[in-house]
Amino acid sequence: MSGPTAKTIGFMPRRADISRADFRTYYETRHAVLAVPLFPFRRYRRNHLADQAIEPGFDCISEFWVGSLEKIGELMAGEVGDTMRTDERNFLDQPNILAVRAEPVATGSDSAGSLALLISEGGDAAALTEAARKADAGLDLLSPLDERASPCDAILRFYGSLPALPEGWRVDRQIEVIPCETDPAQLRG
Repeated sequence: MSGPTAKTIGFMPRRADISRADFRTYYETRHAVLAVPLFPFRRYRRNHLADQAIEPGFDCISEFWVGSLEKIGELMAGEVGDTMRTDERNFLDQPNILAVRAEPVATGSDSAGSLALLISEGGDAAALTEAARKADAGLDLLSPLDERASPCDAILRFYGSLPALPEGWRVDRQIEVIPCETDPAQLRG
C-alpha cells in the first residue's frame, strides 16, 4: 500500500430472515464482488463469525483500507452508494450496520481467526499496544465515525491463547472468525 491509508471497520448484521450461512454466501459471491470494482480499496477483508450459535448483534466484521475516507464518502453520496445500499437490502439489516474508524497500532497475527473485542476501563492504549506487539498480535484501536458508540474500544487479532491484557482492559467478547480477503490484484487502490 503506497501513500497514507485510512482504515474503517463495519459491524455487519444479517437480516433476521436469512441464515448466517446464506448471509456469508451472499456477501462473498455477490456483495463483495459488486463492491470491489466500485471502490478504491487498498485491502478488503470480511471476518465472518464461525460460531452459528452466538448472536452478538453482527455476523461479520468487515475491514476496509482506503487512501481517503473523504473519497469513500463522495462515492457513497452518489450512484455507487445507491448501488451498494440497494444490494445491502438483499441480506443486511441496514439500520444496524455500524462503521467505525480503526487505527492499526500492531500488525502481528494479521490473518488469525481469533478476535477479542476489548473494552477500556481506564486502560492505557500505549500499554495495550505494547502487549499486542510482544504477543505478535494485531490490534486496532476504534473510534466512532458518527454519533453512535463503537461496540468496543479495540479489536485484538491473535493465534492460540488470548494474550495477557494490561490493567484497565477487559474482553467483552472473544470470537472465532473465518477471514475472507479479496486478492490485492483485484483491488483498485
